[in-house]
Amino acid sequence: MSKKKPVVKQAAPKKAVVPPQKPQRDYTLAFLLVIIAIVSFIRYRYIKMPLERDEGEYAYIGNLFLHGITPFKDGYSMKLPGTSFMYAVFMLLFGHTNRAIHWGLLLMNASTMCLLYYAFKKMFNSFLAIATAAIYGAMAVGLPFIGLAAHATHFICFYSAIALLLLSNFLKSGKLFTLFLIGLMMGMAFLMKQQAAFMVLFFAVFLVIYLKMEKKLAFPEIARKFLFFGSGVAIPYIIVFLIIVCTGRFYDFWLWTVKYASQYEAVKSWYAISTCFKESFIPAWMMYNYLWIIALLGLLVLYWTPYTRMQKLFVLGYFVASVCTLSSGFYFRQHYYIVILPAVGLLSGILIDFLIKQARKRIPVLKSLNGSLIVLSVLVFTIIYTWRGYYFSYTVEEVCDMSYWGNPFNEASKIAKYIKENTSDTDKIAVLGSEPEIYFYADRIAATGYLYTYPLVDNQPYNEIMQQQMIQEIEKNAPPFLVFCNVPYSWLAKKDCPTTIINWINSYTSAHYTPVCFVDFSNDTGWSFYWGNGSKNPIPQTVSYIIIYKRKPDKVLSYLTKP
Repeated sequence: MSKKKPVVKQAAPKKAVVPPQKPQRDYTLAFLLVIIAIVSFIRYRYIKMPLERDEGEYAYIGNLFLHGITPFKDGYSMKLPGTSFMYAVFMLLFGHTNRAIHWGLLLMNASTMCLLYYAFKKMFNSFLAIATAAIYGAMAVGLPFIGLAAHATHFICFYSAIALLLLSNFLKSGKLFTLFLIGLMMGMAFLMKQQAAFMVLFFAVFLVIYLKMEKKLAFPEIARKFLFFGSGVAIPYIIVFLIIVCTGRFYDFWLWTVKYASQYEAVKSWYAISTCFKESFIPAWMMYNYLWIIALLGLLVLYWTPYTRMQKLFVLGYFVASVCTLSSGFYFRQHYYIVILPAVGLLSGILIDFLIKQARKRIPVLKSLNGSLIVLSVLVFTIIYTWRGYYFSYTVEEVCDMSYWGNPFNEASKIAKYIKENTSDTDKIAVLGSEPEIYFYADRIAATGYLYTYPLVDNQPYNEIMQQQMIQEIEKNAPPFLVFCNVPYSWLAKKDCPTTIINWINSYTSAHYTPVCFVDFSNDTGWSFYWGNGSKNPIPQTVSYIIIYKRKPDKVLSYLTKP
């Protein structure tokens, strides 16, 4: 009997061990810090930039707040007082100077970039987050948007960015208090300037769509949750309204922020609209043409991206709301474009991310590279390098002239210094023109609430009433100094508007004032000062000049009575 051979089991072939693929390191936070440092350095270089008109208005009214003077008492404005309140905070923290205001803008701009990054990182991914923050930061300091000035649009972006971060938290937690805070931040954005109403509407519509389509809530439940958002939006405006009513300034508040504002935003002709758009967009196109194209292509490829339905709806709605905010009143002011820059950054990131992912499918070697961040880095640093002269080389005076040639913003501080040295703290002064920065620099209260003369010579139904009111206020206060700014940009008088104020200026200054300084503008040399005798019989070189008037001693008349 033969023995059975032992069966030797063959070992199964070993499977090749594939080492786990290392996840790509996320360098987006480091990139964000680099961009914030560069942008902040640029802003710091121009921290001494003189205030322009809008900044002068906000600074003057903010200074009034710090002295306990309520809105619409010694300064009228069609803008809500939110931005002036923020100026007051900046001055409280850093001092009552133009440097202090621009320090506040520097810190707020850096905070906005951080908020945008963390908001979109939660809502999308880290690359779209850094693309939005970096492109916004690099463009928001740009010359075409007068980015160095602390305009209200910067503040709208700041509060909207806080609301976006809160929204990203709400989409995960669903907490009602978070919904209330979202509304509160958007209410603050509206308080900065009324055109933020379009952003408020976007948040409201998106939240309703999200609660209905994603959470499948019935409309009564949606309405209950929406009350939290709506109450948050309303609270800042209600607080301001109550302060106005309690201080007896309701008439002026309603006239300026509702009646006149509605006339200011009235429909214009297509020719006027197209002219406004061309004047503002052409410089922006020349400096950032490829970014506008990239953003537009990002909008076009949005449909084919792998993002969820709600993410796509958010991007589309955010872009539309930004365009509407920019287009408010169809004025297309240069600084209005700042509100669309986060959307430009987001859409640019979408296109870059889409193209890199498509390329990775066809070129395997790209899988190991962070191609999206590399392309973004090249894009952002190309912007900075191309305009390196503006960002890093020019002086404050040069950039001021490039931004505001023909406007007396550099000269306003010299005029104000003279007035401050020759008046007491209780004296009031008057500026005939739209140069409220003079009031701020001089630290003197205005003899009239009309900080701007634009509405007085605009074709709107309240122009004659406003002219008469300004005349009455100045005659009542009889200011020791009066500054007449015969600068076209300071009036922008329309055809067929009343000329009562112009005729009055000539007769009133001749009767009660004597010129002490003549400031003339030349297209070749800029502004020149002529003091003393040189101001008596001036010969203007152009249509732009400023005269500082000092009030004559009041005549005392004595009457002899018959015995």
